[in-house]
Amino acid sequence: MALTKAVTADKVEVVTGQREDDDGNMVDFTSVQVRTATRVLEDGAVISQSYHRHVIQSGDDWTSEPQNVQDICNAVFGA
Repeated sequence: MALTKAVTADKVEVVTGQREDDDGNMVDFTSVQVRTATRVLEDGAVISQSYHRHVIQSGDDWTSEPQNVQDICNAVFGA
């Protein structure tokens, strides 16, 4: 019986919209939402999994993210 753990950014979404700023004005925003899946496998079969979500916005540091997430952030926010 071999147990392994795999953590992957399995869903990445670019979200755009509008929000109200401190002065009451509507401003456009873009964010990248990342879902991370943590799976525990026994002999290659998933026996447990959980999810975590976090949001990346322009100005955030995304250099510690997986390469696929970095590539999307670079395309959305500029390198």
